[in-house]
Amino acid sequence: MNNVKAFGAAGDGKNNDTKAIQKAIDAGGMVYIPGGVYVTGTLFLKSNGGLHLAPDAVLRASHRREDYNTDDFCPQNEVFSAEQVTGAHLIAAVEQENIVLSGSGRIEGNAFFWMREKCTDTPAWKPNPERPGQMIYFCECRNIRISDVHLNNASYWHLFLHGCEEVRISGLRITGEPLLATNDGIDVDCCSDVIIRNCIIHTGDDAITLRGNNVSLKRKRICEHVLVSDCILSSFNDNAIRVGVGNSCIRNCSFENLMIEGSRTGICLISRFSPSSPGTSIEGIVFSNLRMETKRPFNIKLMNVEGQEPMKEFRYIRNISFRNLTGTGELTSNLLGAENGSVADIRFQDVEFACSGIGERPYWSPERMWGYDSKDCAIRLKYAERIEFDNVRIRWMTEHPGWKHDLSAEYSSGIVIRNCVFPKGVRSDNPQSCRIEPDRESLSGSRFNRKRR
Repeated sequence: MNNVKAFGAAGDGKNNDTKAIQKAIDAGGMVYIPGGVYVTGTLFLKSNGGLHLAPDAVLRASHRREDYNTDDFCPQNEVFSAEQVTGAHLIAAVEQENIVLSGSGRIEGNAFFWMREKCTDTPAWKPNPERPGQMIYFCECRNIRISDVHLNNASYWHLFLHGCEEVRISGLRITGEPLLATNDGIDVDCCSDVIIRNCIIHTGDDAITLRGNNVSLKRKRICEHVLVSDCILSSFNDNAIRVGVGNSCIRNCSFENLMIEGSRTGICLISRFSPSSPGTSIEGIVFSNLRMETKRPFNIKLMNVEGQEPMKEFRYIRNISFRNLTGTGELTSNLLGAENGSVADIRFQDVEFACSGIGERPYWSPERMWGYDSKDCAIRLKYAERIEFDNVRIRWMTEHPGWKHDLSAEYSSGIVIRNCVFPKGVRSDNPQSCRIEPDRESLSGSRFNRKRR
C-alpha cells in the first residue's frame, strides 16, 4: 500500500493534504491512510486501487470550495441547484473499475460548516449554496467494494452510486444530523447487482434510496437486482427506505431482515416526486422480515402530491410483496394510484401494526416538520387494483375518536381481505370490489361500512 505520509501528507487537521493524498492515489494500487486528521478536497480514485483507513484515521472535508471538483468535471455529474447544493464531491470515481474503500476510519463531511443557520419557519438547517454535493460519488463504475468505513455528517448525500455494476457494501456506518435536509445515507441509482449488508444508517433524510434517473448517464440503464439485508435504518424526518425518482425503471429488488427505528416513514414507493418528472416505474420489489418503529409504516403513491396534473407517460407500481412485518404507526399508510398510471398487484402477508395517533391531521406537524398528514383510517386505498391483505392485524393503542376505520377504499377494485383482524372495520365506496375471506368464525371488524357521500 502507498502510505500517504510518504507522499507528504501531514494528517494534523490543519494543513490541506489533498495534493499529497492524490499523489499516493495516482501512484497506483491501494492507498493507506494512517492515524491522524487529513483535511482534503476532492480525491479522484482510479481503477485497481482505493483507500484503506486506519481505525484512528479521519478524512475531513475542506471548508474551501476551490479544493473540490468543478461542477462540470464529468458529463454525468448533475447539480441539484434547487436543493442549494453544488456538484462537488469529497471522493469521486468515474468510469473506473475494481475500487476498494475499506478500514474502520472515518470520512467526515463537516456538514455544520455548510449548514450554519437554522430556518426561521422549521427546526431544519438552512444550506449554504456553495455546499458540496454527494460526499462519495461513484459513476458508471464496476466492481466496487466498500466495507467498515464510518461516514459522518455529509452536507448532502453520504454515498451516491450512479450507473454502477457489481457493488458490495458491508459493515458501513453512516451518521447524519437528524434535522439536516437532503443528507441521504446510500442512494443507488440505475445500478445493478448491488448487495448492501450489515450496515447501520441514521440520517435526517432517506436512509437508503433506489432511484431510476438515467438522464445524464452515457449508457442508459435501469435499477435492478439490489439486495439490502441485515441492516439498521433510521430517517428522522423522511423515509428509512425510499424507492422512486427519475425517468426509468426500478425492478427485482429485495429488502430483508431489517430493523427500522425512529423514522417518519418506514417504506416509501413513489413514482413521481415532482410535476416536472416523468416518473419511474417500479415492480417486483419484496420486503420481508422487517421490524418497523415509524410514524407512517408505508407510503405507496404514483404521485407525491394528490391533485397534480396527470403524468404524461404511463407509469406503474406493481407486483410488490410485504411479508412478515411488525411495528408501530400513528399516521395513515397509503396506496394511491392516479390517472395514466397503475398501482396494482400488491400483497401484505403476516403483517401487524400497533397504531396510535389522533387520526386526521394536516401536512405540517405542530413542530413545523413536513409530511405528517393523516386521514381517519390506518390504511387508505385510492385508484388501486388487486390488493391482497392476508393475515394482517391492526392493534389500536388508542381510542381517539379521530380514527374511524382500519381500511378505507375509494375507486379501487379486486381487494381481498383474508384472515385479517380489522377492529374498526372496512369502508368502501363499492363493497362489491372487496372480498372478505375469514378463516375463523369471528374476526372483529371484518365488515363493510358503506361510505357516505
